[in-house]
Amino acid sequence: MREPESLLELQRVDVDILRLEKKLDELPEKKAILAARAKQRETSALKDKAGMLVRKLEAEVKSRTDEMTMLTDKIDAEQAKLMATADHRAVQAISREMDGLKRRRDKLEMETLQFVERVDKASAQVATIEAHVAKLAEQEAALTDRFKQVGGEVQAEITRLKKERDKLVAAIKPETLERYEAVRASRGGIGVGKLDGQTCTACRMELPAERVRELTGGPDIAICPQCRRLIVVRVEVA
Repeated sequence: MREPESLLELQRVDVDILRLEKKLDELPEKKAILAARAKQRETSALKDKAGMLVRKLEAEVKSRTDEMTMLTDKIDAEQAKLMATADHRAVQAISREMDGLKRRRDKLEMETLQFVERVDKASAQVATIEAHVAKLAEQEAALTDRFKQVGGEVQAEITRLKKERDKLVAAIKPETLERYEAVRASRGGIGVGKLDGQTCTACRMELPAERVRELTGGPDIAICPQCRRLIVVRVEVA
């Protein structure tokens, strides 16, 4: 196949690839997968926040538990002092100290119970969110399987066309291919047209007779004076 025919065939293949890739992107299953993944990210972020709350509350419980242990040790120590002295003033001072330590310990016990309740509620929330994340993962897996099934044929055809494209590219001069790719990228995927009578099939514009004469008197591949795309002037009919 000559370069002009290869170039036109390359354009056909590229248009087919774009059409199929758009079809693949617009499959309902793909949109559903993206939506499921977005929901997973949101839910995972919520789980992280809930987990941070649990850890913060557990730290509060530990802090108070540690302090209660320390207070109990102090109370035991003061009790030992109390049992070892017969001095009235010393007894009163130790008793006041023990009362203060016991009040503080009682307060900490109450606060600890409240924090433990909050830990339980937050932990239950984390468990609920984790179950929801797992369910979303299952939904995504099912949607992915469905997408592979529905889009498999489309993807296979895209793969076949890309292999065909590689063969066509090899038959086109590098400078011609570079011009084609640049124009195609800036002109909605169409980089080359064919001179059909006096019309460029790429821009669908009828060219002045003088321009047509210039084109037909020149090389097989030229530049359309109207749209500045490549234009194949002559093709061989098989």
